[in-house]
Amino acid sequence: MRVETTEPPRLGLAEHESTDADPRPSSVRAAAPRAALLALLFVLMATVLHLPGLYKQVFNPDEAYLATQAQVLQHGGRLYHDTVDRKPPVAPYLYAAVFTVTGSRDLRWIHVLAILADAATALLLAAEARRRWGGRTPLYAGALFLIAVVALLPGDAQAANFEVFMLPAMTAAMVLAARGRVRDSGLALSVATLTKQTAAVTLLPLGWWAWRRHRWRGLGVLGVSFLVPIVVAALVFGVHDFMFWVWTGNGGYLSPGVGIGYLWRLGLHNTGFFVRANIALLVLAGLAWRARRKDLDLWLWTASAIVGVVAGFHFFGHYYLQLLPPLALLAASQLERVTRPVLVVASLVALVPALWLVGDALQTSHPHEVVAYRDVARYVDRHTSPDQPIFVWGHFPEVYWASDRRPATRFVTTGVLTGESGGRPPSLVGEDRAVPGAWKMLQSDLHEHPPALIIDTSTADIRNAHDYPPSRFPQFDTVLHRDYRQVATVRGVAIYARISDVG
Repeated sequence: MRVETTEPPRLGLAEHESTDADPRPSSVRAAAPRAALLALLFVLMATVLHLPGLYKQVFNPDEAYLATQAQVLQHGGRLYHDTVDRKPPVAPYLYAAVFTVTGSRDLRWIHVLAILADAATALLLAAEARRRWGGRTPLYAGALFLIAVVALLPGDAQAANFEVFMLPAMTAAMVLAARGRVRDSGLALSVATLTKQTAAVTLLPLGWWAWRRHRWRGLGVLGVSFLVPIVVAALVFGVHDFMFWVWTGNGGYLSPGVGIGYLWRLGLHNTGFFVRANIALLVLAGLAWRARRKDLDLWLWTASAIVGVVAGFHFFGHYYLQLLPPLALLAASQLERVTRPVLVVASLVALVPALWLVGDALQTSHPHEVVAYRDVARYVDRHTSPDQPIFVWGHFPEVYWASDRRPATRFVTTGVLTGESGGRPPSLVGEDRAVPGAWKMLQSDLHEHPPALIIDTSTADIRNAHDYPPSRFPQFDTVLHRDYRQVATVRGVAIYARISDVG
């Protein structure tokens, strides 16, 4: 790609053609067979790098969270009413669709879908690399992305999380924008944003393309095409509930709540891990700075992705996935010009940490296996019927998913009630840190659907659960000790049954 200062083309915004003036060379006309081979290669590569997910179920509580939401949706529940999260709607419905098609709640099928999503992102990057530079850069761009995706801790690299399903649509938006398809790029980015909100920051490079192509008219078309699907989603799910849970109710999650020193240390620690595991990718991308005038949109894309990673100052490992598509393209542009020895060294430096982390994922048990969530789920299965709801106090949605019992409340975890959140010290919990109105919703849910069992994880070694026992939350503690009696302890998890049921 060459960024020029010529007048914008006069093609209509609805035309589905590249606005570049250069004719397509014969190598591009013959690109279809190569694209098919690349697609096959990327699927195989993604499969090998995600082998742990083909025989392991849960890598991250977010997967169990989404799986539980999907089960509620399968039984006729409504998103943002019967089950809530501070996330957009695409991911839980993807999980529900996979469960429906496969007839099971096996998360390995979700991991297969995640593998295909990664391969699709790699193929889109290859298409853009071919348009910009040709040569072997399509192979380099896709391969670098797939390697970098697994160069994170297993809970971030192997999990079928929001970012994995956001990246194909986000990348497609950039590919479409570079081809002058302003309207389609806005629609694609809207889909990505309906998967995870941070995709919206990609409006920065899309806006640059729209302005360069069509000035104010382009920006207007981009804005409308981006907003229309979001407005439709709001109307479908209810404007108030959708806006609250996806946008306005995120204030507490996005607020730092702690001193700059804590956030600085957290950011340095997690960013340092990302840098060490992806040093080859970052060095190669850094070398592309010399050609920044020609690839300004990629640098704007990278800058917007940094904003997405930093938003909320949580620095979760999977947040860094948003950086990988633009970095993979920038790095690929440099590999085309290096000597064979340098290419070999760069490949080894990229592969070694990624393969080491894949090997770690093959060996490492799920972090919550310390309390064996399956043991808790088996107890629930033996002592309740499928139509009886349960309530888990804490951040342990694996119990809902593994026992196939629906939550008694709309809250799959109690983070919205306690203020507990990853990337924050356990001292920042309390009823006053709850999402506005959450405790009133909880009381209403418990009254309408009294749980047959209450599972209190604060007594077990689960993350920082012991820092927010029920005694710190009088509104729940009153219900627990008035209407329930402890009947068992399973691997440190206290289990309560209703007094009316135990006599």
